[in-house]
Amino acid sequence: MENSDRRVTVSAIIAVYNPELCFFEKAVASVLSQTTPVLELVLVNDGGSETFRSVLPDDGRISLFSKQNEGVAAARNFAIQQCRGEYIAFLDQDDYWYPDKLQEQMAMIPLAGEPCMVTSPVDIIDHRGVFIQKRIKRIQNVYFLKAYKEKALLHLAEENFIYSSTPLVHKAVFQHAGGFDSSVQPHDDWDMYLRIGLAGFPIYCYRQKALSVWRSHASNESRHFHGMLHSKCRVEKKLLRTAMEPSVRKLLETNLHIDYVKRDHLLYKGDHFSHFRKFIFTHLRVLVKEYSVDRGLCSELDKILKTRIRQLVYKSLRRYLLSFYFQARMLLYRDGK
Repeated sequence: MENSDRRVTVSAIIAVYNPELCFFEKAVASVLSQTTPVLELVLVNDGGSETFRSVLPDDGRISLFSKQNEGVAAARNFAIQQCRGEYIAFLDQDDYWYPDKLQEQMAMIPLAGEPCMVTSPVDIIDHRGVFIQKRIKRIQNVYFLKAYKEKALLHLAEENFIYSSTPLVHKAVFQHAGGFDSSVQPHDDWDMYLRIGLAGFPIYCYRQKALSVWRSHASNESRHFHGMLHSKCRVEKKLLRTAMEPSVRKLLETNLHIDYVKRDHLLYKGDHFSHFRKFIFTHLRVLVKEYSVDRGLCSELDKILKTRIRQLVYKSLRRYLLSFYFQARMLLYRDGK
């Protein structure tokens, strides 16, 4: 960061809703023990129990607010309005930061006080706190592949590689890009990151090491695949109405068609074979057309998309044929009863 006598302040935000106390206590401690101290920790209780108060330390930097339950996006928007810091850092209630998280991210900003977003990699642990090494390697490889400033927005439009407990964002960014959109939960974070990039703000991606820890357990939103896929489609359709960059639009459009086919596959998995066959070829025709279109992307990203489309087409055709067999077997089983 460029030398500056001006002090840059950071507010941390945690949206709280009936947290596991041991996880929440660790999250709070990780914020308050940063090597670059936070100005404040803003906690917003989103209509849940107040029992978490029992594990809060006596620290004057903690500000606690309560509101009716409206979901994490609305809680974050409420918290942003309360923040006094120039930059805002987000942390989920069951995750935590490494001690130098803010220090390393602030050092990524070329000019102190620049309106921008800074991201970083994560480590993954299970509910017992054990590191999941195979998953860590996989998600970090994706991050390192995509986290280049000149390509960050395009790669972000292709898929979200930013975990919600990593971003550091200048407060002024939200005044231009808008707040978190509750209508696209649980992809409200991905929607926000894309709008920040589309608004022209720099996205600086720290690449040295993980600075946050994401906890994987049964209640994680990402385990609810059906809802996640539908909300992803809502984000893509929403941004297609506003995105002006041609390559970003084409990428969002291609991904939307891919996601339509993936939604068809949910019908197959639910044994709705007739409905699966009804929709799959309509969506496959569009997808095959996309396969032959020049999207004007970098060769690396174009290769990823073409591989994804090709694999999905083969999988769809195989399942189309198998659907007749499984449907016939279901009918025979039902008639036999």
